[in-house]
Amino acid sequence: MFYIKYSLKKSKLHGIGLFAEEEISKNQRIYKENCKLNLSLSKKELLNLTKDEQRIIKHYGYFDKRRDRWHLSFDDIRFCNHSSNGNVSLRKGFLIAKRNIKKGEELTQDYREFENLRDELKK
Repeated sequence: MFYIKYSLKKSKLHGIGLFAEEEISKNQRIYKENCKLNLSLSKKELLNLTKDEQRIIKHYGYFDKRRDRWHLSFDDIRFCNHSSNGNVSLRKGFLIAKRNIKKGEELTQDYREFENLRDELKK
């Protein structure tokens, strides 16, 4: 569930990105996932899908190392692109702003907070 106004636009980082449509203050809540609506698959369940289905999940989802499961969000949070210096971060189950974010700025997160992308994509 998003707590802010946002839009999807072409990203300079990667394909489509998530952009703030309002000023966001440091530590402001941006998003909280709804586990009941998201897809969660074991490694075995992922391997039982077609190669195209696996590719989509690996591209738009991630491997949740805490849960040892592949995760695909049902909503637009899947368009939040990676940056090693992201402006949003996980804190107590919420995605929050690490600093003030200007309207029109792309929202980015350091994916290393929740996955080891390179290792999992090799599997």
